[in-house]
Amino acid sequence: MSTPPDAPGHPPVVLTASKLVGGGRALAHAGNETWLVAGALPGELVAAIPTSRRAGIVEGQVLDLLGPPHPAREGAPCRHAPRCGGCDWPHVEPERGAGLKVAAAAEALRSSPALAERLRSATIRTSPLAYRLRARLHWDPDRRTLGFYELRSRKVSPIPDCRVVSGRLAQAIEPLERVLAACCPMAVDVEWLEDLGGGRAVAGLQSSRHSPATVHPGWLPPPDALADLVDGMHALSPSGEIRAGWGDEGVTMALPVSLFVPIGSFFQGNRHLAGWLFDRVVELSGAPPVPTWDLHAGVGFLAAAAWHAARRELRLVEPSRPSARAAQRNLPAARVDAVTAEASLARSRDLPVEALVLTDPPRAGMTPELRRRLAGWHPERILMLACDPATWGRDTSYLVDRGYRLSHLELVDLFPSTHHVEILAVLESG
Repeated sequence: MSTPPDAPGHPPVVLTASKLVGGGRALAHAGNETWLVAGALPGELVAAIPTSRRAGIVEGQVLDLLGPPHPAREGAPCRHAPRCGGCDWPHVEPERGAGLKVAAAAEALRSSPALAERLRSATIRTSPLAYRLRARLHWDPDRRTLGFYELRSRKVSPIPDCRVVSGRLAQAIEPLERVLAACCPMAVDVEWLEDLGGGRAVAGLQSSRHSPATVHPGWLPPPDALADLVDGMHALSPSGEIRAGWGDEGVTMALPVSLFVPIGSFFQGNRHLAGWLFDRVVELSGAPPVPTWDLHAGVGFLAAAAWHAARRELRLVEPSRPSARAAQRNLPAARVDAVTAEASLARSRDLPVEALVLTDPPRAGMTPELRRRLAGWHPERILMLACDPATWGRDTSYLVDRGYRLSHLELVDLFPSTHHVEILAVLESG
């Protein structure tokens, strides 16, 4: 292992890593200090440096491995790993590290021991690399570099031969850098989206989350400069609305129910597991054609799977207008509300108890109001796809305490080379 660039001038500390905790870091102790060490795996002896101290906790980064590696340690990690912040687990081999993801997810549920135990015994579906059919890259016009941010920095790290982006995007980065250098003078984000097979791709320029600059249509490369790279290029508003551009505005995902996804809209980003996840939701939705609500619908992925399982009354809720319009296009028979889930439930009357609720909440999980309204409605079944174990545990504990039982639980590794993991669960009214 090598020293991370720009490492603080602290002498290294020798630590023995114990279990993994929240954020995928390893717990360790040195004297009276508690360390959370990025890059370390359970049982490893490492040399680490502190990167920050707060509230008695030392955040650290591994410099060197001083003893035998954990069996799941990646023998030849990505060459960008010491600098690039695009992945926080480049040191973990995805297949052999699946158990580590399960353990880290369970550890995030320390306040819910029963759910933590269920997670520890859950299965996990793994994924190969080169999985990202969606990516958000950052453009640095001064260095003429397109890539991810470096660790703990807003400096853009170049990523040639990146292992997690698709082969098509990996090949497009250098040509994109050349054309952006000729026409885009400001730091912006570049949204990339391609279909499941990689045959079609679109891109968009969007204001950086750290810069208020509005994307000017003149910053878009012309079509002839991007021949064979993308099928459309657009200027996006901060909310993802297309303001200008040329070519295709999105791609179509070839699933059992075809889904059009516009650039700037959310879609499950793992090309290898999207089809498998769709089929799994079909199975879990069940054949009874009960009324079905999707409270975080996006472009309709979960609802389309439920519709494929059985034609049913569908009501989709999605506050992003571009995504809501795509959902209506994808599922014409559905009612689509372009509002928040809380607002939709607040104005709904006579909600049927014999119903299936689908939910794919953001990383922050459900809001307190949504939890309260959902529990008050008390639909028969809730299918949840959650991207954060801690907030999933909080929301699920709330519902279990109000009469639900957890009837199905599994994990899905949609983000190899990171500590993130999705939880697919079904709750049934007791």
